[in-house]
Amino acid sequence: MEKYYNDAIIGNKEITASFTKKGELIRLFYPNTDYRQFIDFLHVGVKINDSSIIYLHDDVNNSYVQYYTENTNILNTEILNTYFKLKVLQTDYVSRDKNILIRKYKMKNKNNIDLNLNFIVHSSLLTNENNQVSGYYKNNVLFQYMHDYTFTICSDRKIEKSQINNNEANIQTGIIGDKDYVGMSNDSSISYDLGILKSNEEIEFCIYITAFNGSDVKNIEKQVEDIKNIDYKKELEKTKKYWEKYVKDHDTIKLTNSNSEYMNQLKKIYKRTILLYPLLINHLTGGISAAVEIDENRTKCGRYSYCWPRDRNIYNKCPRYFGYEKRNRKIL
Repeated sequence: MEKYYNDAIIGNKEITASFTKKGELIRLFYPNTDYRQFIDFLHVGVKINDSSIIYLHDDVNNSYVQYYTENTNILNTEILNTYFKLKVLQTDYVSRDKNILIRKYKMKNKNNIDLNLNFIVHSSLLTNENNQVSGYYKNNVLFQYMHDYTFTICSDRKIEKSQINNNEANIQTGIIGDKDYVGMSNDSSISYDLGILKSNEEIEFCIYITAFNGSDVKNIEKQVEDIKNIDYKKELEKTKKYWEKYVKDHDTIKLTNSNSEYMNQLKKIYKRTILLYPLLINHLTGGISAAVEIDENRTKCGRYSYCWPRDRNIYNKCPRYFGYEKRNRKIL
């Protein structure tokens, strides 16, 4: 799949993540927004009763509503599967002081029958012959690692089954599991048994996606154990207060509420711009990316994750080196 559009962006000083309008996580940059992004795809779905996998981001029976919590970089995606009448609220946010992308799910059974829920995560990292990905399952955690970088996926619940290799053979059935706990595979999957959700009942749970720069496995395993025990409600409230204060501190124009739809839309765009810029800044160098990358494979353009203020400075100092680009591109 070519990932040309980012419909929503969240992050902190080290992680920048982007999503489609259906809540699919399509990019995750670490340890800076202008460094490489690691995700090929990260799909989540549910197996309900005797169904095959129902992807939350892509099913013919799903309808979607997406919005940010006001004045924050906390993203909410409401998903309603009209066939099983399962309502899902997916809330994505990145912790302010930990490199954790937290995905909170609230599910409600709007049907008049019981729903037996199995939640599945299928994660694939970008790989090539010089940068192969390995998968590793241990202590209710999925580890995916390459060179000096490690990604982990875990939850506050016990993993029911895991599959490291050959996921394409059976992932569509919604039934995973094999004997391997480690393998040279760029995509792996885990599943959680959420039990039976009776009519009008609700259930909540979280998955935690973490990024580490380093290969000290024992130290990473210890940190992940601590992550599984964090209070996601306190983490959510802390993140919410941080961004609300950030908007307040940077709102220098002070646009007021108006009866004009135009002015109200302008105010929303203005505040969203305030919230976007810190997600594009490399906080170590001060560079500001023009956008979260939109075309890694250069199928439509020459890529777009450039830092234009830096480019402008280099153009001015090195006109001979950039002569061709300078003749063929307008310099701001």
